[in-house]
Amino acid sequence: MFYRILISAVIIFSCSSAFSDEKKIKTVGGIDLVYIKSGKFTRGGGQSVDSLPARAITITKGYWIGKFEVTQEQYRLVTGKEPAKDCRYGNGDRLPVYNVSWYDAIEFCNLLSIKNGLKPYYLIVKDISDRHNKFPYDGIRWEVKTINGANGFRLPTEAQWEYAVRAGTSGRFYWGNNYSWDLSGRYSWHLFNAGRKNYKGKRFWWVKYHKAGKVGMKKPNRWGLYDVLGNVAEWCWDRYGKDYYKQNDLTDPSGHEGDFYYRVLRGGSFLDSPADFAVYKRWPMPPNERRSTNGIRVVLPENTVSSE
Repeated sequence: MFYRILISAVIIFSCSSAFSDEKKIKTVGGIDLVYIKSGKFTRGGGQSVDSLPARAITITKGYWIGKFEVTQEQYRLVTGKEPAKDCRYGNGDRLPVYNVSWYDAIEFCNLLSIKNGLKPYYLIVKDISDRHNKFPYDGIRWEVKTINGANGFRLPTEAQWEYAVRAGTSGRFYWGNNYSWDLSGRYSWHLFNAGRKNYKGKRFWWVKYHKAGKVGMKKPNRWGLYDVLGNVAEWCWDRYGKDYYKQNDLTDPSGHEGDFYYRVLRGGSFLDSPADFAVYKRWPMPPNERRSTNGIRVVLPENTVSSE
């Protein structure tokens, strides 16, 4: 009798857990989203000056983040553009979009919001240059501000990105500290598994003819996000500040304020070694830069979609 009760309790608990997990995933405008609860985590680490010191960060509001990187099909349907067309790193509806600048990414967010009846989060003024942007080769320099109370799509802040990617873990990667080609390849597309291997005799020599991978083909992190390390690097909202982590901006941080040269990419790409996929690694990049490794993952605020 005891075992029957125990088995029944396990079945009920399992069904309840599965139902709860299912409720944390929604689709808005064709974008699959995973709900991330508020909480605390330790941001930063490693040995690079720009990711130190490692400090406790508080995220006070839950949010929804893309389960996958934005695909080429999704980007085309919203913008009418195909930035990866004819690129040697691959074309396909289920491949992540790449060759997009930070400006392209925020414009995509606004267009996606408008298409789905949401209030755009970004105020983009194209005929006024951002006086804080000091990068001399940025010929765009739009002034971009956020709109309080807007419920539209947006880029994650660095803090939101790292919190969601760590998913409650504390290792160098969300799968642990091992960056062997095989183990990391179960979770990510990287320099050594995203192309064709070449051998000299029986000896491995190199990998070439790299391609971006279809989204969702590798194992997700603990919170159900795919390709957050590897495949394409993902734009964040933040201005890059080398010493920003030394500041006491520890609750819902939104990045360096004042003059800047770069915005921030996170996660690394299929052209990077898995050793460079550390969850705390920051990649400064000019906001006008379009590269074959730059992609997009979007966020929605908690109040846009019910998490219950």
